[in-house]
Amino acid sequence: IIRNTGRPMTEGANMSVHPLRAEDCMLMVVDIQQKLFAAMEEGFRDTFLKNARILIQAAQGLDLPVVVTEQYSKGLGSTIDEVASVLEGVPRHEKLFFSCYRDRAIQAAVDGLSRKTVLILGIETHVCVFQTVLDLLMAGYRVVLADDAVCSRRAHDRQTALAELGRAGALIYSTEMIAFVLLEKAGTQEFRKLSPLFR
Repeated sequence: IIRNTGRPMTEGANMSVHPLRAEDCMLMVVDIQQKLFAAMEEGFRDTFLKNARILIQAAQGLDLPVVVTEQYSKGLGSTIDEVASVLEGVPRHEKLFFSCYRDRAIQAAVDGLSRKTVLILGIETHVCVFQTVLDLLMAGYRVVLADDAVCSRRAHDRQTALAELGRAGALIYSTEMIAFVLLEKAGTQEFRKLSPLFR
């Protein structure tokens, strides 16, 4: 989804990759729950958790709305403490659909924000994240996936899902790429507040 800025695009430019603007973005945090997190690929789990926390804090520092989901929390547990601690006051949306966007309450929450770019992190990459991204793309949203802030039980599934989602039209960026594009420049109050996250 491209906003008309009134500026001509360079011939041949890919309009789907125009810079992110904080005022047009929301963040979706998908199913970072106790039993799911414990089953994630061990060698990548710490990296995933670090980047998930960074992206959540960056989104909050830039006043992006945050939507948090939990898949069948009775069986899979609640959002892990390491993530819940940076999501104080943000409501959780419980679901049974693998795709967040097929749950009516979550769909209403997302659509009600009137923002057309969805930044996504969470687990599992090849199940709930994958299906959510496809449904959001079909609904006309631009989707940006943090490739180092999504996780699966197996690296192969994560990598395959990321490749297919890129082919489907999602933008695949790293956590720092997303954060710095949103920050735009150094020297601002937001930059000074968030720069310690990247040390």
